[in-house]
Amino acid sequence: MAVRNVGRKELEDLLVSFLVLVLLFSNFELSMLPYASLAVLTAFIFHELAHRQVARRYGYRAYYERWDTGIFLALLLGLASRILTGTTWVFAAIGAVRIHAPYAIDPGETFGRIAFAGPLVNLIIGITAFLVSLWSPSLSLAARTIAEVNVWLALFNLIPFPPLDGFKVFRWNTGLWAVSFGLAYLLLRVV
Repeated sequence: MAVRNVGRKELEDLLVSFLVLVLLFSNFELSMLPYASLAVLTAFIFHELAHRQVARRYGYRAYYERWDTGIFLALLLGLASRILTGTTWVFAAIGAVRIHAPYAIDPGETFGRIAFAGPLVNLIIGITAFLVSLWSPSLSLAARTIAEVNVWLALFNLIPFPPLDGFKVFRWNTGLWAVSFGLAYLLLRVV
């Protein structure tokens, strides 16, 4: 029974977080909602599911949990910046995958790999979507939006400060962190 409730709660938390990010990445513009929805689906949902699946592969209990304070701050910053500057500033720390380990773990390598799974998925999707945007003009707006949001989310999450993924990746493998952070930075300038 408890597992079922966690599943329902996780789904609700993912949905609420998804909707908030869609509003923010659409710049609160109705015409951008379909593109932002696709981008957030591939960026945020796949990012969090990658963390969860890698953690479960290591045998841990893992599920996504939204952070209501972060959601409030994201909406407040998004609305205020939209009103004041015409552009929505996105604060994406609105939740995280919670990991429960039933036994002793190696927090360096194990949590480094779990943390890297999300940004890695974003980089792969971002690069793929960017290439699609170059090859298919009819899909250009959708593909570029998907690429931009994925690369932005990878870069944001790779910032090496706790509790972001970048902090755990940096502690585990500084070289891998540097290459992935640099790649995300360069890609964001190109996309």
